[in-house]
Amino acid sequence: MKAIIFNSGLGNRMGDFTKNNHKSMAQLKNGETVFHRQLRLLSAEGIKDFVVTTGPFEEQLKKEAADFPELNFTFVRNDIYDKTNYIYSMYLAREYMNDDMVFLHGDLVFNRKLVRDVLACEDKNTATVNFKKALPEKDFKGRIKDGKVYEVSINIFDEDCFAFQPFYKLEKAAVAAWVGKVVEFIHKGEDKCYAENALNEIFPALNVRAFNYENYYVDEIDNLDDYARVTAEILPFDEADKAIFA
Repeated sequence: MKAIIFNSGLGNRMGDFTKNNHKSMAQLKNGETVFHRQLRLLSAEGIKDFVVTTGPFEEQLKKEAADFPELNFTFVRNDIYDKTNYIYSMYLAREYMNDDMVFLHGDLVFNRKLVRDVLACEDKNTATVNFKKALPEKDFKGRIKDGKVYEVSINIFDEDCFAFQPFYKLEKAAVAAWVGKVVEFIHKGEDKCYAENALNEIFPALNVRAFNYENYYVDEIDNLDDYARVTAEILPFDEADKAIFA
């Protein structure tokens, strides 16, 4: 099992902070950066191989990764990160996506129990969905039918759509299928959309099951309001995890 973390975006909705820092360098209340936390929790649950796409402030990410000498890192730089979306970064990283994989965005904050239970669940292909949370205006929603993910978009608000976070566990065959669609999109010149646009063309055939994260925590830090909210909301989940992972 590998993890791929997409850290190639500008993150320009974080104000002055992202003028000189990558968004995933935002510090949580325990003094740990978002990226460092991701590496710590994923590796604690057995993931040792990481593919990290980069754009601005690549050296900051590499410096954080150096705190984990026991892990294996492949950094894939997107030199046109300011002109493309992360679908192009995924295209650049395609040769390293040759295993069962966890996919996540670099601005996600989550608790360790979520990682453990997603990896341990019997569904080989799964993604995180919350059926009770209010639909976000600016973030991903997932269209769910009979427990399966059929579509992911920021622009869907129907009755079968629910709050969705881009934290996926996919088996090798599903990874290959997604990569194949990404290649098709890039060859057509479609490099400014989400990688989910390509995934949506094959979602129904992949049997990606919805993992309900209602009793877990996973959310993104996209702007300063998110930063204030998420850094506070994660604290009780970390306290609860201490009793489990003591």
